[in-house]
Amino acid sequence: MEKPDQVFHKKSFVAITGASRGIGRSMALKFAAMFPPKSVLVLMARNVEALEIVRTELMTLTPNVTVIIRQYDQGKTDQGYFDGIFDSVLSENKITKGDFEQAMLVHNCASTGDKDRTGLQHCDGDRVRSYFDTNLCGMILLNSSFFSTFCGPSPARVIVNISSGGAQRPAPSLSLYCAGKAARDMFFRVLSTEEPSVRILTYAPGAVDTVMLQDLEENTSSLAMQTMINGIREDGKLLTPEAAVDDLVYVLQENKFNNAEHVDNQYKKYEKYRETM
Repeated sequence: MEKPDQVFHKKSFVAITGASRGIGRSMALKFAAMFPPKSVLVLMARNVEALEIVRTELMTLTPNVTVIIRQYDQGKTDQGYFDGIFDSVLSENKITKGDFEQAMLVHNCASTGDKDRTGLQHCDGDRVRSYFDTNLCGMILLNSSFFSTFCGPSPARVIVNISSGGAQRPAPSLSLYCAGKAARDMFFRVLSTEEPSVRILTYAPGAVDTVMLQDLEENTSSLAMQTMINGIREDGKLLTPEAAVDDLVYVLQENKFNNAEHVDNQYKKYEKYRETM
């Protein structure tokens, strides 16, 4: 497959889920500064007020890029919720897919699930189903909605799937999280064989100092997991969201990854901490 180059040089329509904070917010700020003028960023999350703050920042820093916010709850898998999401974004803002050289969807929205339970303690079907609705089913439905709008070879299409080392290596107290991330990775591996023209990056950013990680550190049921995170923090090896996004941008710019292959540039950095688990 011929790999597209210069991802950040193309006038683009870019949608980012979970864009109100953490890695998603940092991606929005970094991407807006890198894409050409008249590109469009769609920031998606449940918290509209937080999205407005991000949009205000972007309007000041990158006035040549259009920023649209969309309230979005990935756990709402009711029939019809995902239908025409991107069609409506285009029509409501009087833009068309023909305005762009590239369409990119960043799947960043995620949660850790019941981190205070072991794999044998998941006894509530509704809670388990709710987790996978948000972290897997909703992602798949949004992905299909995106491709129903951006169908065909033009504009070029790019997917960024924010993954985790937990997709490939077990992490105690994170059975749902690891299973969900592994399923997402495989979904995109299959998609890459079905749609080879779609450029897919599955990227694990490493240990990033976000609200989600802080919550895991404080509330995990696994002493080993808590000890590992504490050790990474004390040794100054936690990445800031900005540093994590800088690494992601480098991988996209280099554009040498195999399609839908799990990319984890931070893996060796944390080997000594995993030995304690």
